[in-house]
Amino acid sequence: MKPGELASRAGFVQSLAREAGALAWRYFLRELEFIAEQKGPQDFVSAADHAVEALIIERLHEHYPDDAVLAEERGGEVGRNLWVVDPIDGTINFVHGVRYWCVSIGFIVGGERRLGAIYDPSLDELFWAAKGEGAWCDGTALHVSPRDRLDHALVCAGYVPRHGLEEHLVLKRRLHEAGAAVKDMGAGALMLAHVAAGRFDAFMEPHMHPWDATAGLLLVEEAGGRVHPYPGPAGVAAGGPVIASAPGLFSALERIALTH
Repeated sequence: MKPGELASRAGFVQSLAREAGALAWRYFLRELEFIAEQKGPQDFVSAADHAVEALIIERLHEHYPDDAVLAEERGGEVGRNLWVVDPIDGTINFVHGVRYWCVSIGFIVGGERRLGAIYDPSLDELFWAAKGEGAWCDGTALHVSPRDRLDHALVCAGYVPRHGLEEHLVLKRRLHEAGAAVKDMGAGALMLAHVAAGRFDAFMEPHMHPWDATAGLLLVEEAGGRVHPYPGPAGVAAGGPVIASAPGLFSALERIALTH
């Protein structure tokens, strides 16, 4: 990548996340009507998802026609320069009128996370990160929390029906037994952004798709946090398990998550 190109792309992806979020917000407010459909158990998609994704892909093709795009609804191909797109992460919240959802866009070069932008229209907060340049909420630098005790920690443990229910319940029990407060806000990308911001101390999920995980993992890394290796051995398109936290909690969380 040419000198200065990453900075240019960082500015672009921030603008794009805001533009996409503004369109999603119009649907959320029902200025634009939509009907939600179920792809599977508690797995929703709507005209809003499709419209926002189409806007993002159109802009990416206009500005970076040689780059690959992998998006939640349309799919795509994996290439050296790869954009991963979740037009609305937390669709179940979105369609129920709950204000905890976001737009998530990540950029990967040769398998390395390089850029991430997560926009929360409900609070007008833009979280973004560039590799080696730190993590930010608009113009404010982000830092993960200093927490180093699970019995003082607020941990998010994501669950969707494709995960094993018994495994999830075992994980939650172990976290509670360790003294943690455990939540699931229903939008993994936004929970990762909030770990980067120090609002949550950790986030865990047994499997996340790349469009959900990429931007948030980079945010946590650039905010000084630790993350479990991602993706899994099957490569970026297959995704993998996610553990992301303040450094002082990471080893304990890995032990809890990976002990069978």
